[in-house]
Amino acid sequence: MRVSLQKIDTIEQLEEMARLEAEIWGTDPIPTHQTLTAAKNGGIIIGAFVDGKMVGFVYSFPGYQNGQIYLCSHMMGIAKPFRDQGIGYMLKMKQAQEAIKKGYRMIRWTYDPLQSRNGYLNIAKLGAICSQYVENCYGKMDDALNKHLPSDRFVVEWLLESRYLQERNRFFSKIAWAPENVALNWKQNNNGDPVPIYKEEFVIHDRSFLLVPVPLQFQRLIEADHALALDWRYKTRDVFVRLFREGWAVAHIVRNDDEPVLYYVCVKRNELPL
Repeated sequence: MRVSLQKIDTIEQLEEMARLEAEIWGTDPIPTHQTLTAAKNGGIIIGAFVDGKMVGFVYSFPGYQNGQIYLCSHMMGIAKPFRDQGIGYMLKMKQAQEAIKKGYRMIRWTYDPLQSRNGYLNIAKLGAICSQYVENCYGKMDDALNKHLPSDRFVVEWLLESRYLQERNRFFSKIAWAPENVALNWKQNNNGDPVPIYKEEFVIHDRSFLLVPVPLQFQRLIEADHALALDWRYKTRDVFVRLFREGWAVAHIVRNDDEPVLYYVCVKRNELPL
């Protein structure tokens, strides 16, 4: 399969993107006049094409906060038959390339921390970091991927051409799973699904790193056991809000073979080579 990537900014291309967005999320897409305006005013929209057909996209526009201009990456979608084939990574790398050309040095976006596929891409592969958790970020969402759950989100920062991206592999090379560093316990139920368990009186101040588990198959869990999905939402929310309030950041991911979870690696943000 040969995937081609290109910036898109014509009405025809953006209408094709809108059709793909509606197919993925099952809701009305962003109006074309809005995506067109973003593309013409500092935004960056990339399409991924196979045999001339758009199969994925990433949509971003300028952002501003605390005196800093950045690229706000609002949405990335890939058609279902083309997922898990590296297209998301390709789109983000192309986005970074185009962002640097325009003078951006940081890209920010949100994602659901319980969606492990997105977490692995954003944190492990791209090297984004997170130290901000927003509870019910978008309010009630009724699309196919988010319905019936609080829309909690990580806000991640991707520091383009930074010292951190150059040194992160060395920084995390000695970090591995350690039971004493797990901040939230879990066990498997009779269906083989992971169930979160609070760790009583867990001390975080004498640790060099902490591990927070999330389910590998959260989307399937939403459909199969909604109460358990909610349990994961609320318990991980409690852990991350506490950690971020005390200066920790999510910056890496580790896994154990044959476990139905992956672990976010949290370290003190002020100890990262930013």
